[in-house]
Amino acid sequence: MTHEATLKEGTKSVPDPKDQALTTFEEDITFVYGATRDLTLAVTLPILERRLRFTTSSGERRTIMANGLGDVILAGAYRFYRRDVERGTSQLSVLGGLKLPTGATNIGNSNLPQLTGAPGTRLSPSLQLGSGSLDGIVGLAGFHNMDRLSFYADVQGKLNTEGAQDFRAGHRVFYDLTADYVFLPERNLFLILELNGVVTGHAEQVGRTVPDSGGHLLFLSPGIQYLPIPNLILEGSVQIPIYRDLNGRQLAPDWSTVVGLRYLF
Repeated sequence: MTHEATLKEGTKSVPDPKDQALTTFEEDITFVYGATRDLTLAVTLPILERRLRFTTSSGERRTIMANGLGDVILAGAYRFYRRDVERGTSQLSVLGGLKLPTGATNIGNSNLPQLTGAPGTRLSPSLQLGSGSLDGIVGLAGFHNMDRLSFYADVQGKLNTEGAQDFRAGHRVFYDLTADYVFLPERNLFLILELNGVVTGHAEQVGRTVPDSGGHLLFLSPGIQYLPIPNLILEGSVQIPIYRDLNGRQLAPDWSTVVGLRYLF
């Protein structure tokens, strides 16, 4: 779940006369398959719900909502390097994938004119469940562990194409650094600390740059992972923004929470 209720201009918070607050709930169902010793394939089905609350000129509080299946992601990772030593291992993998245009792109809401001041009721691309575009993903990931401490780092680029409403989302670069510590080996309890960043370029609509789009976000994400039985993994984390620099005026994320369950077949 992600909550955005701070209006930013660059790194500064600015007043929002409409007092907007956007909450996004996302449930990802991911199936992972080890095709070979070094090749892993995955498909992710996102179920989304977006709620945008705002105050009208008459002081009423209104809600705009969209929910359903988002854009499905097909992904793969190929490990091309592995070096094992007595007390640890190092690995490198190349990443790739596609985001498919499976989410709805024509959702409307009768409250929208109260927000925009325009007669149309079709939600903007940022509030739709899908983009209507076929996008590519490419990246590189590395892993190293020694005794009870593990490190993971990755960088991924997402190249977006034009989709619905003649809109192309800004290209994105994601980067992550994770430290994982086996806190209680006998209880399979792990402590996790992550640094998650994303740099987004300007979006384009009808061939023109959207000034209020793109920027740089950086999060600190402490978390925990627990294995109650060997094949079941329970995990949770909180994302805290430590740097928010957005182009133009945009709602910025205030916090995110992630809860996960994984079962290994």
